[in-house]
Formats: sequence, C-alpha cells, structure tokens
Amino acid sequence: MTPTLRIIAVFFFFSACVHSFGGSFQLTEPDGKHLSSRRDLFEAVAKGAIVSSVLGGLPKPSLAAVATPAELKKLQLGHSRVNYLLTNWDKLTSVCNNKAMSDTESRQVVRTENGGGGFCDKNPLIVQEYLGYKSIEDPLFKADKLMMKAVTLVDESVMDEADYVDLVERYREKADQTSLLAYTSSWGEANPNGGKEAVDDYLERTKEVVLETEGLLRKVLAALKLEVLEPSEKKA
Repeated sequence: MTPTLRIIAVFFFFSACVHSFGGSFQLTEPDGKHLSSRRDLFEAVAKGAIVSSVLGGLPKPSLAAVATPAELKKLQLGHSRVNYLLTNWDKLTSVCNNKAMSDTESRQVVRTENGGGGFCDKNPLIVQEYLGYKSIEDPLFKADKLMMKAVTLVDESVMDEADYVDLVERYREKADQTSLLAYTSSWGEANPNGGKEAVDDYLERTKEVVLETEGLLRKVLAALKLEVLEPSEKKA
C-alpha cells in the first residue's frame, strides 16, 4: 500500500471511531491540540501525529487500487444525470395519467389534480434513483468510495488531498440528506398532520439539497480534471 493510501486508511479508521462514538471519542495531537475537524484529522495523520501502529490491525482497504478511467467515467455520467434531474425536475417528479404502480408505490405518491379531468402523482423517490440509491448499476452508487479511490489523482493546483477528502465527505453527507428528504417527502401525505402541502415543502427542500449535491460533485470533477458532460439520463 502506498504512503498516501496508508494515510487515508488511518484517516477513515479514526473518522469511523469519531462518527460511532460522537463526543465521547476525541483525538488530540501530542502537543494537546484537539482535532476538531476532518481536515485537522487528515493532516495530523499525514504528519504522523496519530500513532500509525494501528495499520497492522486494519483490514486491507479497498482503496489499494487507484480508480481507473472507466470508473471515473461513472462520476461524469452520474453528474450528468443529476443535472438532467434538476433540468427536468417537475417532469421527473410528477407522473400523470394513471401510471400503473405497486401498492407500496401508490402509498408513497401524492395525487394532485391535472386540470384536465385526470390526475398527477408526485413521486419524490425518483430523486433517489438519480443519486445512486436505488440500483447498484447507477453511476453514483457508493460514489464516495469511488471518489476516495481517486485521491491520488487530485490536481494539486485545484486543491490538496486534505481538502479533497473533506469535499468527498461533504458530498456523501449531502447525498444522504437528499435521499432521506426524498423518502420523507414520499410519505408526507400519509404521516400525521401531513398533506399535499407537506409533500410539496419536502420536495422543494429536496431540490435545494440536490442543487448543493450537484455543486459538490462538480467540484470533485474539477479536482480530478474530469470534463463536465451535458445533462443526460443515460447510465452508461
């Protein structure tokens, strides 16, 4: 394993500890400085301030192999799909004219008047599909893990590795938040005190977070010197 990948392995080990134990698990450098952010932690590991002997007990990380061009293409396609979702938001989050649905789906959509005697179904769960939370075949499925495999490819003129690691973590958090909001929106009418207004509100908040997620994903592409593709719904 290369030195950089060793650093990342230790970084994720301690990040997982902090995430699991919360405030009860705190790290400090030898000089007593508290590590208050992911960047502090990454830089401390890089400097060797955190004991590296934990490496012997770590499982061999999946990061050992650097991301291939074919894998990086998934990030470009995924970003293209997110842009397509945002460009066609109303169209994609509404399905009109009695689309056949399963019982579960029918409970997770909101029926609204279509003005022409029919109705439309609001389907917030489509957002999860475009963010990689529905299928292992989606380009953004577990995208944060793929991003970390590409850490050694970061263009240092754009950002350093510590900033990139922080960017990937922020992307993961926003993507997870998007998925949760979409799910919450899908049950908005069925929940106590819910209704069409609640669904619309959650769906609008979901769109705002998708916009933030797209911005972070675009920064990842820039850091890896990957071209931004035109909006498209294609997965490959």
